Amino acid sequence: MLNLSVLALTWFFRSYVLILRKLNRIAIMLNKFMAGLSLLALVFLTFVGGIAVSYLKLPIYRFFTSTWDSVKVMLAEPDRLMPAVHDFAGVRIHDKNALAEGLTLITSYFPEFDWEAGARLINVDGEVLHRWHIDPNEVFGTRNNLPYIHGSYLFLNGDLLLSYEFVGLARVSACGDVKWKITDPVSHHSVTIADDGTFWVSANRMLSQDDSRNVPLFKALSYPIYEDIFMQVSADGEILREISAIDVLDKNGLGEVYLRIGRKFQGDIFHLNDVEQLSSALAEQYPMFDAGDIAVSLRDLNMLLVVDPDTLLVKWYTYTQTTFQHDIDFIGDGWVGVFDNRYDRTEDGKILGGSRVLAIRPDTNEEKTLFPTEKSPNFYTKWSGKWQKLDGGNLLLTEARAGRALEVTADGTPVWEWVIERFNANEVPEVMEATRYVYTTDDVATWKCP
Repeated sequence: MLNLSVLALTWFFRSYVLILRKLNRIAIMLNKFMAGLSLLALVFLTFVGGIAVSYLKLPIYRFFTSTWDSVKVMLAEPDRLMPAVHDFAGVRIHDKNALAEGLTLITSYFPEFDWEAGARLINVDGEVLHRWHIDPNEVFGTRNNLPYIHGSYLFLNGDLLLSYEFVGLARVSACGDVKWKITDPVSHHSVTIADDGTFWVSANRMLSQDDSRNVPLFKALSYPIYEDIFMQVSADGEILREISAIDVLDKNGLGEVYLRIGRKFQGDIFHLNDVEQLSSALAEQYPMFDAGDIAVSLRDLNMLLVVDPDTLLVKWYTYTQTTFQHDIDFIGDGWVGVFDNRYDRTEDGKILGGSRVLAIRPDTNEEKTLFPTEKSPNFYTKWSGKWQKLDGGNLLLTEARAGRALEVTADGTPVWEWVIERFNANEVPEVMEATRYVYTTDDVATWKCP
Protein backbone atom coordinates (compact mmCIF):
# COMPACT_ATOMS: atom_id res chain seq x y z
CA MET A 1 0.00 0.00 0.00
CA LEU A 2 2.84 2.34 0.88
CA ASN A 3 4.59 1.49 -2.35
CA LEU A 4 1.45 2.32 -4.32
CA SER A 5 1.21 5.67 -2.55
CA VAL A 6 4.84 6.44 -3.32
CA LEU A 7 4.35 5.47 -6.94
CA ALA A 8 1.24 7.58 -7.17
CA LEU A 9 3.00 10.60 -5.66
CA THR A 10 5.99 10.08 -7.94
CA TRP A 11 3.74 9.88 -10.99
CA PHE A 12 1.87 12.98 -9.83
CA PHE A 13 5.05 15.06 -9.34
CA ARG A 14 6.51 13.88 -12.64
CA SER A 15 3.30 14.78 -14.42
CA TYR A 16 3.27 18.12 -12.62
CA VAL A 17 6.86 18.82 -13.68
CA LEU A 18 6.10 17.82 -17.25
CA ILE A 19 3.05 20.06 -17.29
CA LEU A 20 5.11 22.95 -15.91
CA ARG A 21 7.77 22.37 -18.54
CA LYS A 22 5.16 22.32 -21.31
CA LEU A 23 3.53 25.43 -19.93
CA ASN A 24 6.93 27.07 -19.75
CA ARG A 25 7.63 26.11 -23.35
CA ILE A 26 4.23 27.44 -24.38
CA ALA A 27 4.94 30.64 -22.46
CA ILE A 28 8.33 30.97 -24.20
CA MET A 29 6.69 30.36 -27.57
CA LEU A 30 3.99 32.89 -26.75
CA ASN A 31 6.66 35.39 -25.68
CA LYS A 32 8.54 34.83 -28.94
CA PHE A 33 5.32 35.13 -30.91
CA MET A 34 4.35 38.32 -29.11
CA ALA A 35 7.85 39.68 -29.56
CA GLY A 36 7.69 38.89 -33.27
CA LEU A 37 4.22 40.35 -33.49
CA SER A 38 5.42 43.47 -31.68
CA LEU A 39 8.36 43.73 -34.08
CA LEU A 40 6.06 43.38 -37.07
CA ALA A 41 3.72 45.97 -35.60
CA LEU A 42 6.69 48.29 -35.00
CA VAL A 43 7.93 47.81 -38.57
CA PHE A 44 4.41 48.43 -39.92
CA LEU A 45 3.91 51.53 -37.79
CA THR A 46 7.37 52.78 -38.77
CA PHE A 47 6.52 52.21 -42.43
CA VAL A 48 3.17 53.98 -42.15
CA GLY A 49 4.72 56.73 -40.06
CA GLY A 50 7.52 57.16 -42.60
CA ILE A 51 4.98 57.56 -45.39
CA ALA A 52 3.04 60.10 -43.33
CA VAL A 53 6.19 62.04 -42.41
CA SER A 54 7.36 62.07 -46.04
CA TYR A 55 3.91 62.98 -47.40
CA LEU A 56 3.36 65.78 -44.90
CA LYS A 57 7.00 66.94 -45.06
CA LEU A 58 7.14 67.15 -41.25
CA PRO A 59 10.21 68.69 -39.55
CA ILE A 60 11.71 65.25 -38.81
CA TYR A 61 11.58 64.45 -42.55
CA ARG A 62 13.49 67.61 -43.36
CA PHE A 63 15.98 66.78 -40.60
CA PHE A 64 16.73 63.29 -41.93
CA THR A 65 16.88 64.35 -45.60
CA SER A 66 19.16 67.25 -44.70
CA THR A 67 21.38 64.91 -42.69
CA TRP A 68 21.56 62.41 -45.55
CA ASP A 69 22.34 65.18 -48.02
CA SER A 70 25.17 66.33 -45.76
CA VAL A 71 26.53 62.78 -45.57
CA LYS A 72 26.49 62.54 -49.36
CA VAL A 73 28.31 65.85 -49.61
CA MET A 74 30.98 64.61 -47.20
CA LEU A 75 31.31 61.43 -49.25
CA ALA A 76 31.63 63.60 -52.39
CA GLU A 77 29.31 61.32 -54.33
CA PRO A 78 27.25 62.79 -57.17
CA ASP A 79 23.51 62.44 -56.84
CA ARG A 80 22.99 61.32 -60.43
CA LEU A 81 25.36 58.43 -61.09
CA MET A 82 24.47 56.33 -64.12
CA PRO A 83 25.64 52.93 -65.42
CA ALA A 84 28.63 53.37 -67.72
CA VAL A 85 27.63 52.65 -71.34
CA HIS A 86 30.61 53.76 -73.44
CA ASP A 87 34.05 52.14 -73.31
CA PHE A 88 36.17 55.30 -73.25
CA ALA A 89 36.49 58.73 -71.67
CA GLY A 90 37.50 61.98 -73.34
CA VAL A 91 37.28 62.84 -77.05
CA ARG A 92 37.01 60.72 -80.17
CA ILE A 93 37.22 62.59 -83.48
CA HIS A 94 35.73 60.74 -86.44
CA ASP A 95 35.97 63.48 -89.08
CA LYS A 96 37.71 66.71 -88.06
CA ASN A 97 36.94 68.39 -91.39
CA ALA A 98 33.19 67.94 -90.85
CA LEU A 99 33.09 69.51 -87.38
CA ALA A 100 31.14 72.71 -86.75
CA GLU A 101 33.31 75.49 -85.42
CA GLY A 102 33.35 76.73 -81.85
CA LEU A 103 33.89 75.65 -78.26
CA THR A 104 31.65 73.35 -76.23
CA LEU A 105 30.27 74.15 -72.78
CA ILE A 106 29.49 71.05 -70.70
CA THR A 107 27.68 70.94 -67.35
CA SER A 108 27.97 67.90 -65.08
CA TYR A 109 29.76 66.71 -61.94
CA PHE A 110 33.54 66.83 -62.35
CA PRO A 111 36.45 65.21 -60.46
CA GLU A 112 38.42 68.47 -60.21
CA PHE A 113 35.55 69.81 -58.10
CA ASP A 114 35.47 66.71 -55.87
CA TRP A 115 32.55 65.49 -58.00
CA GLU A 116 30.40 68.53 -57.32
CA ALA A 117 28.48 70.32 -60.06
CA GLY A 118 30.31 72.66 -62.38
CA ALA A 119 30.94 73.62 -65.99
CA ARG A 120 33.81 73.11 -68.41
CA LEU A 121 34.54 74.85 -71.70
CA ILE A 122 36.48 72.54 -74.01
CA ASN A 123 37.94 72.70 -77.49
CA VAL A 124 37.62 70.08 -80.21
CA ASP A 125 40.46 68.03 -78.70
CA GLY A 126 38.83 67.95 -75.27
CA GLU A 127 41.31 70.41 -73.72
CA VAL A 128 39.67 72.33 -70.86
CA LEU A 129 39.99 76.05 -71.60
CA HIS A 130 37.99 77.31 -68.62
CA ARG A 131 36.14 75.98 -65.57
CA TRP A 132 33.34 77.28 -63.35
CA HIS A 133 32.74 75.76 -59.92
CA ILE A 134 30.00 77.65 -58.14
CA ASP A 135 29.13 76.49 -54.62
CA PRO A 136 25.32 76.67 -54.37
CA ASN A 137 25.59 76.74 -50.59
CA GLU A 138 27.46 80.04 -50.78
CA VAL A 139 25.26 81.49 -53.52
CA PHE A 140 21.84 80.32 -52.41
CA GLY A 141 22.38 79.21 -48.82
CA THR A 142 21.15 75.69 -49.47
CA ARG A 143 22.42 72.13 -49.36
CA ASN A 144 19.92 70.46 -51.64
CA ASN A 145 21.21 66.96 -52.36
CA LEU A 146 24.26 68.13 -54.33
CA PRO A 147 22.23 70.22 -56.80
CA TYR A 148 23.26 70.16 -60.44
CA ILE A 149 23.34 72.76 -63.17
CA HIS A 150 20.49 71.99 -65.56
CA GLY A 151 20.21 75.06 -67.79
CA SER A 152 22.97 77.50 -68.72
CA TYR A 153 24.04 80.29 -71.05
CA LEU A 154 27.61 81.47 -71.67
CA PHE A 155 28.15 85.17 -72.41
CA LEU A 156 30.99 86.30 -74.65
CA ASN A 157 32.75 87.95 -71.68
CA GLY A 158 32.87 84.66 -69.74
CA ASP A 159 29.86 85.32 -67.53
CA LEU A 160 27.75 82.22 -67.00
CA LEU A 161 24.00 82.22 -66.40
CA LEU A 162 23.16 78.97 -64.64
CA SER A 163 20.09 77.28 -63.26
CA TYR A 164 20.66 74.98 -60.31
CA GLU A 165 17.79 72.50 -60.39
CA PHE A 166 15.08 73.52 -57.86
CA VAL A 167 17.54 75.87 -56.12
CA GLY A 168 17.87 79.08 -58.09
CA LEU A 169 19.12 81.10 -61.06
CA ALA A 170 22.34 83.09 -60.91
CA ARG A 171 24.69 85.01 -63.16
CA VAL A 172 28.35 84.66 -62.27
CA SER A 173 31.49 86.11 -63.80
CA ALA A 174 34.22 84.09 -65.48
CA CYS A 175 35.98 84.17 -62.14
CA GLY A 176 32.95 82.91 -60.22
CA ASP A 177 31.77 86.19 -58.67
CA VAL A 178 27.99 86.32 -58.26
CA LYS A 179 26.40 89.27 -60.08
CA TRP A 180 22.77 88.50 -59.24
CA LYS A 181 20.50 85.62 -58.26
CA ILE A 182 16.79 84.71 -58.25
CA THR A 183 15.21 82.19 -55.91
CA ASP A 184 11.48 83.02 -56.23
CA PRO A 185 10.15 81.57 -58.40
CA VAL A 186 12.80 78.87 -58.33
CA SER A 187 14.38 77.85 -61.63
CA HIS A 188 14.75 74.19 -62.45
CA HIS A 189 15.38 73.31 -66.10
CA SER A 190 16.09 75.27 -69.25
CA VAL A 191 17.65 78.67 -69.89
CA THR A 192 17.22 80.02 -73.46
CA ILE A 193 18.09 83.41 -74.89
CA ALA A 194 15.62 85.45 -76.96
CA ASP A 195 16.61 87.76 -79.80
CA ASP A 196 16.11 90.82 -77.56
CA GLY A 197 18.77 89.55 -75.16
CA THR A 198 16.33 88.45 -72.47
CA PHE A 199 16.02 84.87 -71.25
CA TRP A 200 13.16 82.41 -70.88
CA VAL A 201 13.59 80.12 -67.91
CA SER A 202 11.70 77.06 -66.65
CA ALA A 203 10.68 77.85 -63.07
CA ASN A 204 8.09 76.94 -60.47
CA ARG A 205 6.60 77.83 -57.13
CA MET A 206 5.23 75.45 -54.50
CA LEU A 207 1.57 75.99 -53.73
CA SER A 208 -0.60 74.80 -50.88
CA GLN A 209 -4.39 74.58 -50.93
CA ASP A 210 -4.51 78.09 -49.47
CA ASP A 211 -2.50 79.44 -52.44
CA SER A 212 -4.85 78.16 -55.14
CA ARG A 213 -6.72 80.72 -57.20
CA ASN A 214 -10.22 80.68 -58.64
CA VAL A 215 -9.20 78.45 -61.53
CA PRO A 216 -11.22 75.25 -62.11
CA LEU A 217 -8.15 73.10 -62.71
CA PHE A 218 -6.95 73.80 -59.16
CA LYS A 219 -9.95 71.88 -57.83
CA ALA A 220 -8.70 68.63 -59.38
CA LEU A 221 -5.29 68.75 -57.68
CA SER A 222 -3.94 67.34 -54.43
CA TYR A 223 -1.66 69.69 -52.55
CA PRO A 224 1.13 70.65 -52.28
CA ILE A 225 1.89 71.12 -55.99
CA TYR A 226 4.59 72.80 -58.06
CA GLU A 227 3.02 75.48 -60.23
CA ASP A 228 5.26 75.61 -63.32
CA ILE A 229 6.06 79.10 -64.57
CA PHE A 230 7.36 80.40 -67.90
CA MET A 231 9.67 83.10 -66.54
CA GLN A 232 11.23 85.87 -68.62
CA VAL A 233 14.33 87.48 -67.10
CA SER A 234 16.56 90.33 -68.25
CA ALA A 235 20.32 89.92 -68.52
CA ASP A 236 20.52 92.10 -65.39
CA GLY A 237 18.37 89.75 -63.32
CA GLU A 238 15.02 91.56 -63.47
CA ILE A 239 11.97 89.31 -63.66
CA LEU A 240 9.98 90.68 -66.61
CA ARG A 241 7.16 88.17 -66.83
CA GLU A 242 5.73 85.12 -65.02
CA ILE A 243 3.22 82.92 -66.85
CA SER A 244 1.51 80.07 -65.01
CA ALA A 245 1.26 76.78 -66.91
CA ILE A 246 -1.96 76.07 -65.00
CA ASP A 247 -3.46 79.36 -66.19
CA VAL A 248 -2.46 78.59 -69.79
CA LEU A 249 -4.04 75.12 -69.77
CA ASP A 250 -7.16 76.35 -68.00
CA LYS A 251 -7.65 79.41 -70.22
CA ASN A 252 -7.43 77.24 -73.35
CA GLY A 253 -9.73 74.46 -72.19
CA LEU A 254 -6.86 71.99 -71.85
CA GLY A 255 -7.68 71.09 -68.25
CA GLU A 256 -9.67 68.15 -69.58
CA VAL A 257 -6.61 66.93 -71.48
CA TYR A 258 -4.57 67.09 -68.30
CA LEU A 259 -7.21 65.12 -66.39
CA ARG A 260 -7.13 62.39 -69.05
CA ILE A 261 -3.38 62.05 -69.57
CA GLY A 262 -1.76 63.56 -66.46
CA ARG A 263 0.57 61.18 -64.60
CA LYS A 264 0.49 63.13 -61.34
CA PHE A 265 -2.04 65.20 -59.44
CA GLN A 266 0.35 66.31 -56.70
CA GLY A 267 3.89 67.64 -56.59
CA ASP A 268 5.59 68.02 -59.98
CA ILE A 269 2.41 67.73 -62.06
CA PHE A 270 3.66 69.00 -65.46
CA HIS A 271 7.50 68.85 -65.38
CA LEU A 272 8.12 71.89 -67.53
CA ASN A 273 11.55 71.39 -69.14
CA ASP A 274 11.86 73.99 -71.89
CA VAL A 275 10.63 77.42 -72.98
CA GLU A 276 11.93 79.01 -76.18
CA GLN A 277 10.83 82.14 -78.03
CA LEU A 278 10.29 82.46 -81.79
CA SER A 279 12.71 85.05 -83.17
CA SER A 280 11.81 87.85 -85.57
CA ALA A 281 14.24 86.41 -88.11
CA LEU A 282 12.34 83.10 -88.30
CA ALA A 283 8.77 84.26 -87.68
CA GLU A 284 7.84 84.64 -91.38
CA GLN A 285 8.57 80.94 -91.88
CA TYR A 286 5.77 79.90 -89.48
CA PRO A 287 2.25 80.47 -90.89
CA MET A 288 0.55 79.74 -87.55
CA PHE A 289 2.80 81.79 -85.28
CA ASP A 290 4.16 85.28 -84.68
CA ALA A 291 7.47 86.65 -83.47
CA GLY A 292 7.58 86.44 -79.69
CA ASP A 293 5.43 83.30 -79.38
CA ILE A 294 6.95 80.70 -77.06
CA ALA A 295 7.34 76.96 -77.57
CA VAL A 296 6.93 74.91 -74.38
CA SER A 297 7.62 71.30 -73.40
CA LEU A 298 5.65 69.66 -70.56
CA ARG A 299 7.34 66.28 -70.16
CA ASP A 300 4.91 64.44 -67.92
CA LEU A 301 2.03 65.21 -70.28
CA ASN A 302 4.10 64.31 -73.40
CA MET A 303 2.86 67.75 -74.45
CA LEU A 304 4.30 70.44 -76.72
CA LEU A 305 2.63 73.86 -77.03
CA VAL A 306 3.14 77.17 -78.79
CA VAL A 307 1.71 80.04 -76.74
CA ASP A 308 1.24 83.77 -77.24
CA PRO A 309 2.81 85.11 -74.00
CA ASP A 310 0.72 88.30 -74.13
CA THR A 311 -2.74 86.75 -74.49
CA LEU A 312 -1.92 83.22 -73.21
CA LEU A 313 -3.62 81.83 -76.33
CA VAL A 314 -2.38 78.34 -77.24
CA LYS A 315 -1.92 78.39 -81.02
CA TRP A 316 -0.86 74.74 -81.34
CA TYR A 317 -0.38 71.71 -79.14
CA THR A 318 0.21 67.98 -79.33
CA TYR A 319 0.48 65.21 -76.76
CA THR A 320 0.57 62.13 -79.02
CA GLN A 321 3.77 62.54 -81.04
CA THR A 322 6.52 62.36 -78.39
CA THR A 323 7.24 60.47 -75.18
CA PHE A 324 8.94 62.14 -72.18
CA GLN A 325 10.44 64.73 -74.55
CA HIS A 326 12.85 67.63 -73.88
CA ASP A 327 14.21 70.71 -75.58
CA ILE A 328 11.79 72.03 -78.23
CA ASP A 329 13.32 74.46 -80.76
CA PHE A 330 12.14 76.54 -83.70
CA ILE A 331 14.45 75.32 -86.48
CA GLY A 332 13.12 77.19 -89.54
CA ASP A 333 10.98 76.50 -92.61
CA GLY A 334 7.92 76.00 -90.39
CA TRP A 335 9.43 73.12 -88.41
CA VAL A 336 9.89 72.66 -84.68
CA GLY A 337 12.45 70.11 -83.51
CA VAL A 338 12.35 68.25 -80.23
CA PHE A 339 14.57 65.81 -78.33
CA ASP A 340 12.20 62.87 -78.04
CA ASN A 341 13.48 60.63 -75.23
CA ARG A 342 10.98 57.88 -76.04
CA TYR A 343 11.17 56.49 -72.53
CA ASP A 344 9.63 53.01 -72.87
CA ARG A 345 10.03 51.92 -69.23
CA THR A 346 13.28 50.10 -70.06
CA GLU A 347 16.91 50.95 -69.37
CA ASP A 348 18.08 50.29 -72.93
CA GLY A 349 15.20 51.70 -74.99
CA LYS A 350 14.85 48.52 -77.02
CA ILE A 351 11.03 48.63 -77.22
CA LEU A 352 10.76 51.96 -79.08
CA GLY A 353 14.28 51.91 -80.51
CA GLY A 354 16.04 54.54 -78.42
CA SER A 355 15.87 58.33 -78.30
CA ARG A 356 15.52 60.52 -81.37
CA VAL A 357 15.32 64.09 -82.62
CA LEU A 358 11.89 64.56 -84.18
CA ALA A 359 10.83 67.46 -86.41
CA ILE A 360 7.14 68.42 -86.57
CA ARG A 361 5.50 70.95 -88.87
CA PRO A 362 2.50 72.30 -86.92
CA ASP A 363 0.65 73.79 -89.90
CA THR A 364 0.63 70.50 -91.86
CA ASN A 365 1.21 67.99 -89.03
CA GLU A 366 4.09 66.46 -91.01
CA GLU A 367 6.79 64.55 -89.13
CA LYS A 368 10.35 63.57 -89.94
CA THR A 369 13.14 62.03 -87.87
CA LEU A 370 16.35 64.08 -87.98
CA PHE A 371 18.27 61.56 -85.86
CA PRO A 372 19.02 58.67 -85.82
CA THR A 373 19.47 57.45 -89.37
CA GLU A 374 20.89 54.21 -90.72
CA LYS A 375 24.33 55.83 -90.31
CA SER A 376 23.82 56.65 -86.63
CA PRO A 377 25.18 54.83 -83.56
CA ASN A 378 22.99 53.61 -80.67
CA PHE A 379 21.63 56.52 -78.67
CA TYR A 380 19.28 56.50 -75.67
CA THR A 381 18.65 58.48 -72.54
CA LYS A 382 15.35 57.75 -70.86
CA TRP A 383 15.27 61.17 -69.23
CA SER A 384 17.15 64.49 -69.57
CA GLY A 385 18.91 65.16 -72.87
CA LYS A 386 19.41 68.19 -75.11
CA TRP A 387 19.99 68.88 -78.79
CA GLN A 388 21.32 71.82 -80.78
CA LYS A 389 21.17 72.47 -84.52
CA LEU A 390 24.56 73.89 -85.43
CA ASP A 391 25.58 76.22 -88.26
CA GLY A 392 26.01 74.11 -91.37
CA GLY A 393 23.38 71.54 -90.36
CA ASN A 394 25.27 69.37 -87.88
CA LEU A 395 23.49 68.31 -84.68
CA LEU A 396 25.04 68.35 -81.20
CA LEU A 397 23.29 65.85 -78.94
CA THR A 398 23.52 65.33 -75.18
CA GLU A 399 23.05 61.68 -74.23
CA ALA A 400 22.62 62.67 -70.61
CA ARG A 401 22.39 59.37 -68.76
CA ALA A 402 25.29 57.92 -70.74
CA GLY A 403 27.51 60.93 -69.99
CA ARG A 404 28.16 61.67 -73.66
CA ALA A 405 28.06 64.60 -76.08
CA LEU A 406 27.79 63.54 -79.74
CA GLU A 407 28.08 65.63 -82.90
CA VAL A 408 26.68 64.20 -86.14
CA THR A 409 26.23 65.50 -89.66
CA ALA A 410 22.79 66.13 -91.13
CA ASP A 411 22.69 62.53 -92.38
CA GLY A 412 23.41 61.15 -88.87
CA THR A 413 27.10 60.30 -89.37
CA PRO A 414 29.18 60.78 -86.17
CA VAL A 415 32.01 63.30 -86.47
CA TRP A 416 32.91 63.98 -82.81
CA GLU A 417 32.06 62.66 -79.37
CA TRP A 418 33.08 63.32 -75.79
CA VAL A 419 32.46 61.07 -72.77
CA ILE A 420 32.90 62.12 -69.14
CA GLU A 421 35.37 60.41 -66.81
CA ARG A 422 34.05 57.49 -64.80
CA PHE A 423 33.28 58.02 -61.13
CA ASN A 424 34.15 54.38 -60.50
CA ALA A 425 34.56 51.21 -62.55
CA ASN A 426 30.88 50.99 -63.46
CA GLU A 427 29.33 54.46 -63.17
CA VAL A 428 29.53 57.92 -64.72
CA PRO A 429 27.90 61.19 -63.64
CA GLU A 430 24.99 62.37 -65.73
CA VAL A 431 25.90 65.10 -68.22
CA MET A 432 23.10 67.64 -68.18
CA GLU A 433 23.96 69.79 -71.19
CA ALA A 434 26.51 70.21 -74.00
CA THR A 435 26.22 73.48 -75.96
CA ARG A 436 28.39 74.75 -78.83
CA TYR A 437 29.33 78.46 -78.84
CA VAL A 438 31.03 80.14 -81.79
CA TYR A 439 33.69 81.56 -79.51
CA THR A 440 37.47 81.32 -79.94
CA THR A 441 40.48 80.73 -77.72
CA ASP A 442 41.28 84.44 -78.16
CA ASP A 443 37.90 85.27 -76.61
CA VAL A 444 38.65 83.01 -73.63
CA ALA A 445 42.08 84.59 -73.22
CA THR A 446 40.39 87.89 -72.29
CA TRP A 447 38.74 86.28 -69.24
CA LYS A 448 41.38 87.32 -66.73
CA CYS A 449 41.00 85.46 -63.43
CA PRO A 450 43.43 84.87 -60.56
